[in-house]
Amino acid sequence: MGTFFLNSTFFSKLYYKIKDRINPPTGPKPDSARAIAILPEEGSKISIETALNSRCTSDYDDIPQHFHWGMFDKTRKLTSEQIMKIMKHAKIPRFTDYRTEIRNEQNMLMFIIDNQASGISRSWLMVENGMQQQAIGLVCSALGVGMVFSSFGSNRPAASDDNHVTTRIKLDPMKPSYEGAFWTTQAPSGPKTWLKGNLPDPARSGQNSLLETLAGLQTHHDGRNNFSEQTLSQLLWAARGRTPHYYKSEPWGLTIPTNRGEQNISSIYVISNKQASQYINWSKNRPAHSLKEINTTDTSAWNSIIGLFPAAKYFLIITKNIDTDWAYWETGYQLLNVLLQAKALDISYGAALLKENQIKTLQTSGINSAVAVIGI
Repeated sequence: MGTFFLNSTFFSKLYYKIKDRINPPTGPKPDSARAIAILPEEGSKISIETALNSRCTSDYDDIPQHFHWGMFDKTRKLTSEQIMKIMKHAKIPRFTDYRTEIRNEQNMLMFIIDNQASGISRSWLMVENGMQQQAIGLVCSALGVGMVFSSFGSNRPAASDDNHVTTRIKLDPMKPSYEGAFWTTQAPSGPKTWLKGNLPDPARSGQNSLLETLAGLQTHHDGRNNFSEQTLSQLLWAARGRTPHYYKSEPWGLTIPTNRGEQNISSIYVISNKQASQYINWSKNRPAHSLKEINTTDTSAWNSIIGLFPAAKYFLIITKNIDTDWAYWETGYQLLNVLLQAKALDISYGAALLKENQIKTLQTSGINSAVAVIGI
């Protein structure tokens, strides 16, 4: 097959479509014919940055460039104890007192929220539910386990008057996807490689274990290190930076999952000295890493956010661009990633979910549908 054919998204999609018709992928063997998976020992030490860069979303087609990058191991199975270990590690810092939980039903994790929450409280609870989903994904990434959304993006009916099932995620053992390894520190590659921007390149490896950092994560942290341009770069990359993965043959890998590969469900902005900028992760049809100035924040909006964290100099604002449950989940994915990265860098931060009056105030500066803020 020629180089042009391989590097063309159109032709690669056509090739895999034909291949699927001729030889459709098969699912896993029956449990009775599958051996128990042995999770890699290094998993507990994998850094936050490497876990973010080594996404674990998987399928059964055995072709990383086709649909999901990860590949389920059809010959292996997880034990209930291994799944419980993953769930145990997936703890998140809380902003509300409402119930949000995860239940396991034969390798299918069911995410549930308190169905009594309403209004802004329900929106906040959806953000926390998204944080839980991302926590599961990151733990799976660290431990070499594959996952796939079974009902991603569906506003499912309540399981009862008290419970609302938001989504389901299937877990299964995963094959090493990176030249025999479960993890990678490589930058995005493909037909068009990384477009260097006005931010320093992010690090994709670090010293702090994902599992250990997640275990002690809080909504506020008093750090010992100073904030820098490199720090800002790292936080933005952690939130929604590009990774070396494909989705449906497109080089759209991100540090977060997205609903059906959509690229603009949410956004992240930076405000400092009243200047607002938007983070850009895709430009000229290739992965990017830049800040684009958009406008000057008016006094009321600036006072509104600085009042939350008076000592902060920079504010990261996460917004939703569509009005759906999964848009709130995606803001939760980014929020958890930023908190983990900030804790690993040992910088001071505080995070808050925004009230309706704060959301309206930010709209005057062109930042619409804000959901969360992190003050650094």
